[in-house]
Amino acid sequence: MVGTRHILGLAIDECGLVATELCLRAGRSEIRGAGEFSWDQELTAENTRELGQRLRQFLRDQGFTAKKAVVGLAAKWVLAKEVEAPPAAPEALAGILGIQAERAFSMNSDELVFDYCGKTSASEKSQVLLLAARRQIIQRIKEVMAAAGLQIRSITVSAFACGCAPSTNGTPFRYGVYTRPTYCEFWGQADGSPRFIKHIPLVVDGNPSGYGDLLTAAIQRQVLLSSRQNQSPPHHIAAYNACGLSEDVFKRLNEKLGPQITVRNGHAGLLPAGPQEARTVAAAAVALAGVGPEGPAIDFLNPRIGEKKKVDHKRIIMWAAGIAAVCLIGLGLWLAGWQGDRRAIAEYTQQLEEMSGDLETAKAVVARLTYAGSWGSTEPHFLNCVRALTQAFPEEGSVWATSLALNESGVGSVVGKATSEPGFYDVFDKIDGNEVFSEPKIIHIRDVGRDSREKEFAVSFTFKGAK
Repeated sequence: MVGTRHILGLAIDECGLVATELCLRAGRSEIRGAGEFSWDQELTAENTRELGQRLRQFLRDQGFTAKKAVVGLAAKWVLAKEVEAPPAAPEALAGILGIQAERAFSMNSDELVFDYCGKTSASEKSQVLLLAARRQIIQRIKEVMAAAGLQIRSITVSAFACGCAPSTNGTPFRYGVYTRPTYCEFWGQADGSPRFIKHIPLVVDGNPSGYGDLLTAAIQRQVLLSSRQNQSPPHHIAAYNACGLSEDVFKRLNEKLGPQITVRNGHAGLLPAGPQEARTVAAAAVALAGVGPEGPAIDFLNPRIGEKKKVDHKRIIMWAAGIAAVCLIGLGLWLAGWQGDRRAIAEYTQQLEEMSGDLETAKAVVARLTYAGSWGSTEPHFLNCVRALTQAFPEEGSVWATSLALNESGVGSVVGKATSEPGFYDVFDKIDGNEVFSEPKIIHIRDVGRDSREKEFAVSFTFKGAK
């Protein structure tokens, strides 16, 4: 039909995806279908084609017809940090924030895709949220979508797509929580722009009451940690229920949180007309964000940071000619002074040979004094380093070290294994937060092997206690 467009919204996490097909006609949007597809296995580089083909069959069986899709990532796959952006034009600001992003996250910048969201200005400073997604996750999702016969328009963050709905209470700062069966995602936004996002695992045995208790504790903790001095209660939270929680659970949730924190249904005003299922709210929000006039706030497929610029070949040729001319002039000057330098080098070489005996004697004295001083030391600096590293690892053995290297200047690295990525990041956060270490950095974290779910990692650091 002329003037009608169809687009898929896909909210993806490690368990699978939720899909919603959105129909746009005459300026109005309508949900035409929804469904949930499970991976049944971990998403790896080896199985993207297989999962893509299964997804293609699932979409066909569910009656989806759209070939263009907007993908929303789970917060677990995203790193975020709020920074201050200087006043600058958008083109210059992208470069400045690119440098800040490389310093803000511990992982190698080549392994990440960066983007940012927030209102910026060319005349005054502003607060923006830097976000990073692992490049291999983005690549695997692109391969799955290609195998499914879908064209990706954007890759955003599902929770932020839910939060794009306008505030109904007029408060400048508000929170959102997106609930799934095994986790929830909690975020805050000020003046319509995201400020932080957290992935919070919720391990329950299927008891809705137990889930409600864990969710209550998580909300209280996140509001306490993130509230600012200029915020006054009540704190308003929009809830996006995608795990089948009943209204009674949310009623008890409000009762436990008390008057300081209020939770309301965030679905109202967000979902368009059509068959609505609570579990597909994120997928519908992702589709709506993708077709909006401004597009999604975050787009890892078309990031504003690190975009490749068009090459101006004429400018390159001019610069190359100028550099060549300077090099020729420098070469002439160097040749002119070369003969004099050769004579000076010969004289200095002779002086060094005459001084070599004295230098060897001095080195021997320094070595003896250094060795003698080590016996009088009562401060086991390197044992303190081992103790600090040991305290960062859990007692239950889900993360363990296999080797430790540490030189005299305090530069070292630790290699180990973990049964899960979240467990490793908990250890790394403790190392990063310990003041005795500086510049901790993840060298790599990767699968041990195809038949093992263990992860191998390596972390470098500098121990400040070394003298």
